[in-house]
Amino acid sequence: MTSRRHIKILLPIGLIAIAAAIATTTDSCQFFSKKNTDDTVLAKTNSAVLTLQQVAKLIPDNVKNADSVMFVQNYVDRWIHNQLMLEKAIANIDDKGYASIEDMVNDYRTSLLVYKYQQLYIEQNLDTLILDSQIADHYDKYGNNFLLDSCAVRAVFVQIPKSLPDGSEIRTLIRSNKPDDLIRLEEFCFKNARNFDAGTDWRYLYDAVAQMPLGSVKNPLATARNGKFVEAQDSLYNYFFMVKEFRDVNEQAPLILAKRKIREILLNHRRNDLIRNLEIKIYVDAVNKQRFTNYVN
Repeated sequence: MTSRRHIKILLPIGLIAIAAAIATTTDSCQFFSKKNTDDTVLAKTNSAVLTLQQVAKLIPDNVKNADSVMFVQNYVDRWIHNQLMLEKAIANIDDKGYASIEDMVNDYRTSLLVYKYQQLYIEQNLDTLILDSQIADHYDKYGNNFLLDSCAVRAVFVQIPKSLPDGSEIRTLIRSNKPDDLIRLEEFCFKNARNFDAGTDWRYLYDAVAQMPLGSVKNPLATARNGKFVEAQDSLYNYFFMVKEFRDVNEQAPLILAKRKIREILLNHRRNDLIRNLEIKIYVDAVNKQRFTNYVN
């Protein structure tokens, strides 16, 4: 209760009056942009003042009218509580503690400025083109570092119209591991299938299963591990699905599924190299121009 009474006292013009002015304005931004309200005091404490101008520029563009009233109310309330806590903290921290905080603030400011410049330099100079051959080379060297966090499969999937003759040939071809049968299956599917996956590429198990009608693969993990053949249908299509190869969680990820991570690793290496070379370049330039003196070494 004390804090609420305190807030009302510290709003000499009254937040209700401001709220009414905002609510009756077609666009709350118009109200906040009026020059004669820029210095209107919304709240104050012993050591700080919050004006309408300070709050107005913080209101998101998509917040209008009544919503902006709530935004102002909430912001002023938070500001008062935070400011009172800050004043209490300053009053109770001794000079030594205050000095240490100033040191931390200066260190943070230095780190932030350096980081911002580094990011700007990276944006201007980073070569983001990563070749597939570079990704493959990295995978060949460090492939065992990339482990699956979800099961992966190579699975054959066929979706054909129900109007076609029965799928007895499809059942035979999809189960076969003979190269000639795979060719025959591909030829048939290219002519007749609505969707076809030859199972040459690795996919995450649940992405592969999602191609089948919902609920038709009762136990996807057991189906994948045992290489079971699954057949389903709906009103328009027949569906056929069979896992040819399976890799479990924590096994080495196939290259195609590790590709995105490898690309980010290679880009990160380039970022680090850019920053390292930048530091060296700046240091060497400073040495040549005698821009610093080291009294320790």
